[in-house]
Amino acid sequence: MSFVTRHQLIIGLLLVLFGVGGVSFALANPDGTYILYANWRTFLAYASGWTVPLLLVIALVGTLMLSVYCVKGIRPEVVDNKEHAAFLVTALGFGYLVLGAWPLWTLGYFWPWQKEIASYGNLLILPLYAGSVFAFGAGAVSLYIHSKIYHQKHPEMSNPLS
Repeated sequence: MSFVTRHQLIIGLLLVLFGVGGVSFALANPDGTYILYANWRTFLAYASGWTVPLLLVIALVGTLMLSVYCVKGIRPEVVDNKEHAAFLVTALGFGYLVLGAWPLWTLGYFWPWQKEIASYGNLLILPLYAGSVFAFGAGAVSLYIHSKIYHQKHPEMSNPLS
């Protein structure tokens, strides 16, 4: 476990990039006619029906790892650039809240990828929605704390009009 906590930033980033990249490829190309010279549906990893949920869960796990990383152990004396992870976590949480499938159950969805995600059921939608709310909140709180620390370290930036 100490390996994971020491490398939490890079593991979280890799999981997010893998999950989001795979989902964007799979949802943008549902019939396998993406502008490539190979039919990606021939690969076993994309042939199964649980590829999209698995990639979404991988992206969620990476986002939650980054959420914990950016909130845990914020101290003014340490320069570890956790605010960069907080920007990413806030953007990921907000992005899913706006673009992802919401727990609407019977209401219609605007975009086809929302219908695709919703077709896997509430067992997938509810954790994704709750995780995105948590990530958005954790990122926003972390950014607020980092902003307070920054203004304590740099009081000349507290009032830019003077």
